[in-house]
Amino acid sequence: MKKILYILLVLGFSSCSSTNDESITVNENQTEDLQPDKGYIFEMDQRTTLRSPEKYYQFFYENGRLQKMRGRNYFVTANTQVFYPDIVTQLTYTNNKIQVDYFESETTSGYRTTSYLTENNRPVKAEKYYKNGSFAELEMTRTYTYGSNTISVYTKRGYQEFFTTYYFDGNSNLSKSETLEKDTGKDKQFTTTVYSDFDNAKNPFKKLFLINDDFYEKSLSKNNFRAKESVTEYADYPDTGIPPQPEISKSKWTYNYDQNGQVLLYFPFP
Repeated sequence: MKKILYILLVLGFSSCSSTNDESITVNENQTEDLQPDKGYIFEMDQRTTLRSPEKYYQFFYENGRLQKMRGRNYFVTANTQVFYPDIVTQLTYTNNKIQVDYFESETTSGYRTTSYLTENNRPVKAEKYYKNGSFAELEMTRTYTYGSNTISVYTKRGYQEFFTTYYFDGNSNLSKSETLEKDTGKDKQFTTTVYSDFDNAKNPFKKLFLINDDFYEKSLSKNNFRAKESVTEYADYPDTGIPPQPEISKSKWTYNYDQNGQVLLYFPFP
């Protein structure tokens, strides 16, 4: 692991401001963004390749804001998925706070909820809880800071910490991201992701960014990336003492477009 990368990442977090820098305008102008009403899971979930026309999300809006998503795709393992079409994700807006409730089926007693604090229509803090009746357990905390052409996100989940910085180009599209993962205070791995092959269409994920981390990443750009490549370097290798080779992961998407050149997340299936 290159220590200088960690130092630069930390400096990026410490130099950003969540309140004064207006150069990044993520998810502003909410009413002008696209409002998809349906979307196939194979068009929206980054880890799925299943082309199943009966599996799609439904989105509901009020006053230009997402109020509810119906349908949830569970990734049981890397190769096993289960889709429930009627499970609801509900969003509630109160002043500068947004609560996202991930309700489960009637046979499941508990559910998860994430509370966001926002400034200038952008999240600055998040807390995720597992709730079951009067019981509530904090599972994750997250802070967002905004700089000149960057967004830095710090996530703490138990003994794990993630320091992520997103970088934007002159077209307000993602150019790359860098993530340092620490476990029990020790560096574990460092991942650099490069985004490419952007189209010229509006981004249909802009109003969906609070649903999950995949949608958040896709929502950040003005247009839509159709390829990304990640390189992960590992810092911890106690078993062999030999640094492992960097791991490379590549992903590509092929979107469908309407006659106006806009992305179709839901369309007549052949």
